[in-house]
Amino acid sequence: MSMKNFEDPLAWQRGMDLNVAVDIALSGSRNFGFKDQLFRAALSICNNIAEGYEMPTTANQIKYLWIAKGSCNEVHSMLILAKRRGYFSEAAVDEMIALQDQIGKLLRTSIKQKAGKWSKLPGSLLILSFWVNLTLLYP
Repeated sequence: MSMKNFEDPLAWQRGMDLNVAVDIALSGSRNFGFKDQLFRAALSICNNIAEGYEMPTTANQIKYLWIAKGSCNEVHSMLILAKRRGYFSEAAVDEMIALQDQIGKLLRTSIKQKAGKWSKLPGSLLILSFWVNLTLLYP
């Protein structure tokens, strides 16, 4: 099944679910710095999936998936703090962490699928293969 637009990947769809949950949880928050950072990190997951969707090379697409994965980790870190500080109900935090965990797994799977045979190479060879891919596409 080919994907017609950036809204098709399940990671993007679950990212939107996470954004809704975060927005609802933050609605009464007066901690504006925390509120802004958590909302932006959650939104960054979806936005980076969308931004990377039509990039011209697999290497660029993977780069944006890794950025989305990094934002996913940032959300998890902030949710741990929210739980420790009692910013949200425990049930709300657990729901958001479960969504974040699912998104992270989906992103890792997408990255592995896009990397294909190159994912088995050590890091420096993987970088070299992406560089060769970029230089051949853009002489």
